[in-house]
Amino acid sequence: MPSTTVHIPDKLLSKIDQIVKKKGVSRNRFIVQACEQALNNDAGQWPEDFFEPGLSGEQLKLLREGVAEMEEAIINMRRNRMNVDL
Repeated sequence: MPSTTVHIPDKLLSKIDQIVKKKGVSRNRFIVQACEQALNNDAGQWPEDFFEPGLSGEQLKLLREGVAEMEEAIINMRRNRMNVDL
């Protein structure tokens, strides 16, 4: 598998280290998963005119944040179900 070097700011790397320790995964796996998720999310972007023009910029921002939280919760629940012994 090819490799690359990525320069990550100390503050961001510290946050990554906290998360990977909690999740029990390597930095590399976490970063690969984050890249995969970013690429997958790009394919699912809402069309620009999908929402009614009556939404303010702040309302649209809140809606997008809510959807992202819901998506993360769904993904986490899927992972949890895969770890359950049947």
